[in-house]
This record gives sequence, structure tokens and C-alpha cells, in this order.
Amino acid sequence: MSTIVIIVLLLAMLVSLGVGLFHLLKSPDENDKGDNLVKALTWRIGIWVVLFVFIALSVKMGWIKPSNSVHPQKFNQEQQERIDQQ
Repeated sequence: MSTIVIIVLLLAMLVSLGVGLFHLLKSPDENDKGDNLVKALTWRIGIWVVLFVFIALSVKMGWIKPSNSVHPQKFNQEQQERIDQQ
């Protein structure tokens, strides 16, 4: 479930970046003040904050587990167990 939420948030960030790029590259109108570009990039930053908080909360709640590279001592213990089994 948490993987789906992370993927959806990453896709939302990409869409927001695409919208920002569209507004950056289009020719300005007389009424356009660049607000749409700022809104798109603000949405991207907001989505990033939500994604970061969700990942931190998921790790804290145990919904997702970090890889062994985060804990080198545990990684070395698991590697040693694999060597001992051979």
C-alpha cells in the first residue's frame, strides 16, 4: 500500500514539473503574470514535503523497512551468515 502512495506522489511531482515546463516555455500573454508557473512549482514542493513526511512516517511505523545499507553492522552480520552457510 505504501509503495502505491509513493509512486502516485512521484507521478504527481512529474506532472507538476511538466505543467511548470509548459508554462515556462509558452509565449506570455498580455494577462499572464507567470502565476501559473509559480503555482505549478509550489505544488511540486508541497508534494515533495508530503512524500518526505510519508516516507519518514512509514519507516517509523514499520510499514516500510530501509535496506541493509542503512545499517552497515547488520549488513555485515547477514553477509557473514551467508558465508558461514556455504
